[in-house]
Amino acid sequence: MIKNNLKGIPAFLNAIALVLGIVGVISYFLSGTDASGMTETTVSAMVYVPFLLAVLASAGALLTGNSMVKILAFACYFLTLATFIMTQAGYIVNVFMGIDGNSFSFAYILAVLGIVCPMVLSLVSLKRFRKK
Repeated sequence: MIKNNLKGIPAFLNAIALVLGIVGVISYFLSGTDASGMTETTVSAMVYVPFLLAVLASAGALLTGNSMVKILAFACYFLTLATFIMTQAGYIVNVFMGIDGNSFSFAYILAVLGIVCPMVLSLVSLKRFRKK
């Protein structure tokens, strides 16, 4: 049963989502400090718990091919994005306003891409791809 689910475009999209999610989690843990100390930019359990659940759901979607598991992965990534924005709002505003000279690090950008891209890929993998 698992072998049949590892074929086709949806499985490929889920595999990419899983890899990007893992990269995003690692990048999030690496980007959790603010050098200026003006904002409270720290690694938060409100972000990494749903992030880890989303990665596990992506792995489950890859192995099972179940559409409900793909929707669960999307929901967890969406919750991760919402809590990430909530916990990082002060830092994001400071970077855009140029208040304290902070900038987005490479790890920070990878963390954002590791949240948004797998979220989109989880939804796209729900589509039925047929050969013509």
